[in-house]
Amino acid sequence: MGPGQDMGQFKMVIEGMTEGNKMPGADEFNKLMKQSKDQLGSLRNELQNLMIRFGMRSLTLYQAARKEPLRLNEMDSIIKYELTSAIRDFSEPANIEDIINKTKIEWEKRKIST
Repeated sequence: MGPGQDMGQFKMVIEGMTEGNKMPGADEFNKLMKQSKDQLGSLRNELQNLMIRFGMRSLTLYQAARKEPLRLNEMDSIIKYELTSAIRDFSEPANIEDIINKTKIEWEKRKIST
């Protein structure tokens, strides 16, 4: 896939091939691409739910420090700050490197078990 092409364009190329010139395994590849898209949606939902937990944690902490209820604009600021901080933290090079290393370890475990 070249620069500027997205997966949708790539899939259209695969689906547009005739039976005579279809590359081997194209049907399996299309199935894998569909599964991958579904998995990506699921992972995004999991990540969103995790980020909601970060937001809830921060609201709980701030609310515990005061008697009056948090105002909506305060909640917005608190949640935004918490999410921005979490994203910044996970984007630090050391954390990215740690995630890369752990992912490679998990990949090796998967290869061994299959």
